[in-house]
Amino acid sequence: MPGEWPGLALCSAFLLWANLITPLWADDYCRTMPPHIGTILRIVWGNYNFWTGRWFTTLITFLFLDLHHYGSLIVFAVVNTAVFAFLVHVVLHMCRNAVGDAPTPDTRTGLAQCLLVFLMLWWLPRTIGEVALWKTGAIGYLWPVAGEMWVLARVLSHRTHMNAAQYIAVFLIATFLEPLSALLALILLGSCVLAWKHARPIPWALLCSHGAGMVMLGLAPGNYVRARTLPPSPLPDRLDGLLGNTGSLFDPFWIPFVLVIGTGLFMGRRRLSLPRCLRAGHGWVFAALALIYMVFLLMFPRAAMAARVSYPASVLLACYLACLLFSCPLNPAFRAVLAVSCVGLTAMHMAIVIPDLTRLARISHDWVASTRAQVARDQPVVLPRVTMGPRHKLLYVRKDIIFVGINPDPHSMLTACFARAMGASSVRSVP
Repeated sequence: MPGEWPGLALCSAFLLWANLITPLWADDYCRTMPPHIGTILRIVWGNYNFWTGRWFTTLITFLFLDLHHYGSLIVFAVVNTAVFAFLVHVVLHMCRNAVGDAPTPDTRTGLAQCLLVFLMLWWLPRTIGEVALWKTGAIGYLWPVAGEMWVLARVLSHRTHMNAAQYIAVFLIATFLEPLSALLALILLGSCVLAWKHARPIPWALLCSHGAGMVMLGLAPGNYVRARTLPPSPLPDRLDGLLGNTGSLFDPFWIPFVLVIGTGLFMGRRRLSLPRCLRAGHGWVFAALALIYMVFLLMFPRAAMAARVSYPASVLLACYLACLLFSCPLNPAFRAVLAVSCVGLTAMHMAIVIPDLTRLARISHDWVASTRAQVARDQPVVLPRVTMGPRHKLLYVRKDIIFVGINPDPHSMLTACFARAMGASSVRSVP
């Protein structure tokens, strides 16, 4: 795609900086301990049987974070940057193929389209910091979404024949996130039925590799052990939680992107009727898949319905908007709109994100420096309490911000993990 590589380079430069400056938070510290592969494997096995079925997620999280003293966070920053850039690349090509007859842009317009797709993937989810920058969250949510979007792109383009390494990768991708894995398994099953109906080769190997990963994830004993620790959640309670989570998919950050795309569709109204515009070729499929994914969230009790579990639906909705964007006519007037919008939204993005991430990094740096100084003097570690947001919360999540403060209770799990990682006997915060 013209302009794609310069666009991905610009996105990667920002993403690398954002990953390098984002500190360890919360559960990250619980996964930092003296590296010993035997200990890691015992923890992974214990989690699979007694807490969660996401064994591969837990394993690679430990492998990255347990070696942070040896520079592995730099490796994580590079890998996480590559995963997000790969997601942008997959969405660009998958959505252009879904539109079918999308106008071919020149280099400058293609660059603007690439940056707008990146900005949509960043700003449309309810919280991007939690799923793309927080180390534990990125491995658990960004990575499976990028992997499953790659599988989806292969299915939609009928490129379902893979080599052995790719089938292994598909198996591992399917072990990350339960509802997303179930959605892709349903898509793969439908693909096999359509292939049989149209006398095409049936992708049995792809279905079996993904299905095996999904079964290994879904039948893990830890899923049922964990479910028994949560409050009872009958169907009406789960529906209420699902409606609340669905409402969180949309916020004011959607407005500028919808206005830009709406302007392009209005300019091309003489070329396509409104229903055809909104279908965007086969782009409507992504909106339908987002709805189906949200229905799959009924498998979670309401108490487990965190905002981050809706991230795949946000990405699918961003795919639908990308299809609408690629359906817009590339006449001189809309190219000017696209260029101005891209510059304005990029400036907004940098003006919001750079101060936010710099502030979070400064808070973490002060904590670490103060803790190390007090540990060196063999003193009980006492840190000034830091809260965030209008309600002065110790846990604050908002778009690009994920902040977890030091608890006044030294026995709080996350605070205890921080203390252990810093080599302190205990840590607490005071006003």
